[in-house]
Amino acid sequence: MKGSGDISENGRRAGKLSKIVSGSLILSALDGLCTAVYNRLKTGFFARLFCAYNSGRRGEKGASRFVAARRRFVGKTEKSFSFNLVDRILEYLAVCRLKVIGVFLFSFSACACVITLIRGLGINEGRFSNALYSSLIVSALTLVASIPLISSRKTVFSSARESRIMGRVLPSLSFYLDKKSYTGESGRSLVALVFGIAVGMVSLFVDPLIILGALVGSVLVCLILIRPEIGVAGLIFITPILPTMAVAAFLSVVVFSYFLKIVRGKRKLLFETVDRFVLVFAVLLFFGGFVSLSSESVRPALMKTWMMLGFFVIASVRQTREWLGKYVNSVLCSAAIVSLYGIFMYFAGSKLSNVWLDTSMFSDISGRAVSTLENPNMLGEYLVLILPIAASAIISGEFVSRRHLSFFALIMGVCLILTWSRGAWLGLIVAFVFLLFMWHRRSVWLVFGGVLALPLASFVLPTSILNRFMSIGNLADTSTAYRVNIWRGAVRMIRDHLFFGIGIGEGPWNVVYPDYTLPGIEAAPHSHNLFMQITVEMGIIALLVFLAILFFSLQSGFSFFSDLSYSSDVDPSQLLRSGSRSGSSDPKTSLRLAAAGPLCGIIGVLVQGLTDYSWYNYRVFLMFWLILGLGVSFAKNGREYIRDENVPEEENVREQADVDISL
Repeated sequence: MKGSGDISENGRRAGKLSKIVSGSLILSALDGLCTAVYNRLKTGFFARLFCAYNSGRRGEKGASRFVAARRRFVGKTEKSFSFNLVDRILEYLAVCRLKVIGVFLFSFSACACVITLIRGLGINEGRFSNALYSSLIVSALTLVASIPLISSRKTVFSSARESRIMGRVLPSLSFYLDKKSYTGESGRSLVALVFGIAVGMVSLFVDPLIILGALVGSVLVCLILIRPEIGVAGLIFITPILPTMAVAAFLSVVVFSYFLKIVRGKRKLLFETVDRFVLVFAVLLFFGGFVSLSSESVRPALMKTWMMLGFFVIASVRQTREWLGKYVNSVLCSAAIVSLYGIFMYFAGSKLSNVWLDTSMFSDISGRAVSTLENPNMLGEYLVLILPIAASAIISGEFVSRRHLSFFALIMGVCLILTWSRGAWLGLIVAFVFLLFMWHRRSVWLVFGGVLALPLASFVLPTSILNRFMSIGNLADTSTAYRVNIWRGAVRMIRDHLFFGIGIGEGPWNVVYPDYTLPGIEAAPHSHNLFMQITVEMGIIALLVFLAILFFSLQSGFSFFSDLSYSSDVDPSQLLRSGSRSGSSDPKTSLRLAAAGPLCGIIGVLVQGLTDYSWYNYRVFLMFWLILGLGVSFAKNGREYIRDENVPEEENVREQADVDISL
């Protein structure tokens, strides 16, 4: 009843708006112009170019051979001990008594406390280092936390089932306790006591915090092996927060778990045209590390090639809309945390000095926010990727409540301003313009109103922001002149290494660039342009492949939008099952905006890439491919909700049968 009331209320508002438009000559003319432009886009050259996406999926014959081979493999190995080991470990932990876990933690932490005290009082002559203090605090807290567990008579499963917190957390990870039934108890207190002491003795050589992290990480790895989607959500969350090698290790677990699921037939690959071009680009990137003018290319090439697998685990493996919504929640929560930390660092004084800033022109800017990414431009690129996703989710209201999303977007917007990255600001403006055009034809009014309001910007925006933005393209700014001179040298490098490039990373760049540099611009880590840098490192073929990736990604999205607009109906039965009470009343709008948000983020980063090398940071490089994969996956998933009379009935049945993701 409440949903129907919301729809009727929206209908009344639309009726009032229609009356206002029809009664105003200017607005009516503008509305007619918008309609004409959109109709032209739907039927003209743009439609023929961008709305003709062919998924190019593998033929049935090849697919059937692969399925047959996989079934033979699974038939021989599915019942093996190694394939079922993770299931047995989790089942043992589910029925393990909390008392046993408490005894283990108590003996471990007590032993670790004693060892830490002996090391502090003996070896360091009574003076504790910061590391020993941290170890002692962690061990003491673990000791205190283990006491309530020792007095409990419940198992892990029964305790989680009765807990309000776990009752919300576990279903969000698609572990539904009401559908599980674990009976019996496991674990012995004496064995836990001995094992805890043995593990505690390891603290002689390893920090107790690392040991606890390894234990928790082992359980997390088991959960990811059972449900790899948890790993994808975690990967999106930790990428901008943790160090690069930790992120790469986590990605390895996610890729391995998906590989096992695909081999066992538990997950289905959807390998389309855009995925094939991404694969070709990854191969070129890999060989770019070996066909190089410097041996230092191998490591960055291998690292970036491995991180490109993040695209495939989102875009090439079938994802349900429920999990795609959880990925959106994960990326927004992570971005909010990164932004809060960046704002705190900025006002606490832990900000980047005026590096890459012309102090003679911008004396009123005291520093730039860097947060966890250690570079203001990289932080700006990351936020440009995420903010369009937040805006599209606010408009549709499908995944998270609008109140929380608005707060997150405000934090991210403030942090983006404090980066003082003009390229990021410009990229975000372009991304939002594209998002408005993808949202609704009448959103052109907002663009028109924004253009008319530009003269009022000087009365609203602070002078420092206005001066910074208006300096775009000003060659009197040393930062701008610096980039232009680097581009001139990079163009000369491309001319001499057009087909194969010089190699990946700073190693070959530092070898070759001094021969092409202009006077006064001898020190430069890269070309400060994404497209130039791709060409310099891997040659013109790699640039063409990258442009093909962008083209087919956008074509996939626009083809989906076109199919959505011409479809007779949309199946909304599962569309908002992970959404909020304030979800959009129009299922087509929710489907369109979900795919448009990530794609607009990519467009914004490409605009920023005209003035900076957006892939300089490994974690931002990974986020780029994760967000691109998210947009492609939303377009693939959205096609499953389109009801079209032209689609054969058996095709509909087969597609719907594959929507559910089993363990």
